[in-house]
Amino acid sequence: MKYLINTNKPTSKAHLWDDGDTYCKMYSTGGMRKKKYKGFDSPQNREVCQMCQSVWNEIHEFTGDKNAYRF
Repeated sequence: MKYLINTNKPTSKAHLWDDGDTYCKMYSTGGMRKKKYKGFDSPQNREVCQMCQSVWNEIHEFTGDKNAYRF
């Protein structure tokens, strides 16, 4: 799991990254300034974007993943 974070903004949330876009689709729809975000292996003590988390949970609940609600 990768996380995209704007390290210049202390209140920035960690967005879940899925090889080309965030789960909330903000990256591909222009809701994020791509130059300001960096990828990390952990959320860096940031709150995770609620939409990213919700979409991730829906996908993994649907597939029967037992770890669906663990962050």
